Amino acid sequence: MEAMIWSLIPLKIENTRIQMPVGQGFFHAGWVGFPEAEEKFFYVYDCGAMNKFATARNREIKKLHAYVGEGARLDLLVISHMHADHVNGVEALVTDGKLQVDTIMLPMIEMKERLLSFATTAHDDPASAESDFYREFIVDPVAAVSRFDPRNILLVGRGDGGAPGSGSPGDSPLDGGSDLSGEGRGYTWKLVGQGIADFLSPDAGRPQIAKIPDTSALRVFEFRNWQDAWLIAPYVDEEITAKNDLFISNLASELRIKVAELEGRLSSTSFVLDLVTNQADKLQSAYISCHGDLNRTSLCLYSGPVGSVAVDHRCQVQHGPWVSNLGHPRIAWIATGDAKLSKDAKCDALLEHFKDHLAKVSTLTLPHHGAAADFNQKLLTATKPSFCPVTADAVKNWQHPAASVTRSVASEGAMLLVVNADEATLVREDVWTGTP
Repeated sequence: MEAMIWSLIPLKIENTRIQMPVGQGFFHAGWVGFPEAEEKFFYVYDCGAMNKFATARNREIKKLHAYVGEGARLDLLVISHMHADHVNGVEALVTDGKLQVDTIMLPMIEMKERLLSFATTAHDDPASAESDFYREFIVDPVAAVSRFDPRNILLVGRGDGGAPGSGSPGDSPLDGGSDLSGEGRGYTWKLVGQGIADFLSPDAGRPQIAKIPDTSALRVFEFRNWQDAWLIAPYVDEEITAKNDLFISNLASELRIKVAELEGRLSSTSFVLDLVTNQADKLQSAYISCHGDLNRTSLCLYSGPVGSVAVDHRCQVQHGPWVSNLGHPRIAWIATGDAKLSKDAKCDALLEHFKDHLAKVSTLTLPHHGAAADFNQKLLTATKPSFCPVTADAVKNWQHPAASVTRSVASEGAMLLVVNADEATLVREDVWTGTP
């Protein structure tokens, strides 16, 4: 993670982001810096890998700790969805004061879907399903992450409208959410956007828990400089419930109880904890008959400038021995998690949500490790990215990334960057915007 040397230009905002080589999983870290700030805003999007790649995952967590220093503040931890290969490194990342996490953001997901996600993990990666933290996370995500003592937990659901950040009324503080803010030495962030923040923990105790719409975002800016800002904006791609209902019906049969009784008992944390701890075989059996074309809730994320904040932009990308330098205003990053975007309506909804920011995107992480069943050509034609990282490694006969997706990326003139468990495949991006 050695620092790169840049041309000497007056900087306004700089963003360093690193895609960690953890094999089949996802682990991304980023920093936003300003010229007069003593510290940088630090965020992480997912931290996990299949158990087969636990050595690589743990190696990269230790490297990040060494890079930032144990006890450093992690301003924002974003968890995209409930699969273990995106979340099973979180405990090692932040437990025992290794990082002091300030705010955690994750999508609101119903119990049915959480159980189905656990069943998927139990089927594909049984060792990861045996983690106490992962079981607790499935049973009660808020309680599970509260042990890390965050100041805020933000539960994100679908909102009515798009991402803020282009000089619209959405740049104002979220209704009822004026207290959702934070700061470091020289920088500040505020939750802005349209909609209402619904606080679930009205007392002064920690953590502060709030439901927010994905029409809100974190606006990060240098102290007293509201205009030159960076945006961390979510989008929730929601699951389709038909398979969930089939899964619950199958599970009721496995448990030899009626569906209505099972659904009623899902509100009991002790019942669900017993399911994931002692009856994983029944969950797997219920999953096997409906695992074909599943769609899970996934939180996508934009990280980029709020608007056209300056006239000079640069982007440098390092992948193995290769270094690419670009001098255009496309310096933003969009991650799609495991969103299933193959259907035009779902892909169009994501593009509409981020429409004011698409022209700034240089990097688009491909959905679900580059799987063809989740990909849509519109993602590329609308964003015109220069780089398409895909985090994948050899597992069974999974087409990650699929040959058709690889061809699509090449046909659009973009560069496919495959990140696996080899340290040499790390992707580091350093982008900045300033004035000549």
